[in-house]
Amino acid sequence: MIYKSNLVVRMYDTDAAGILYFANQFRFAHDAFESLMASEGLNFQQMFEVEPFLFVIVHAESDYKISLKVGDPITVRTWIENIGTTSFSIAYHIYKNDEILVGTAKTVHVCIDKHTREKTPIPEKPLGFLRKYLAPTL
Repeated sequence: MIYKSNLVVRMYDTDAAGILYFANQFRFAHDAFESLMASEGLNFQQMFEVEPFLFVIVHAESDYKISLKVGDPITVRTWIENIGTTSFSIAYHIYKNDEILVGTAKTVHVCIDKHTREKTPIPEKPLGFLRKYLAPTL
């Protein structure tokens, strides 16, 4: 299953020329990740205050394909590429007007124990919804 987030390029996302600053693709990706988590009943406030684990990003990459401008509507299509015992990777494709691919990103997250900061297996609840968005291997 693919999760979709609809966003709009804001003034603070752009450089002096009014074109998307390339690093802000990661903000779009993280906004989509937060939205996905919240849609499945696990928001970051709950994770920070209640849950015994955290997800930390250990790797991030992106490709900037076509520029975006202030006011451009974008859709971020998000899915899980891989799930391990303690980590998972997420793919993000960013589209203008939900049809023109303008960028891609990938993040790798590791589950850690909130108190010891050591790797820990992904708990069952988030593991269940991560599997829901797992892309089939071809």
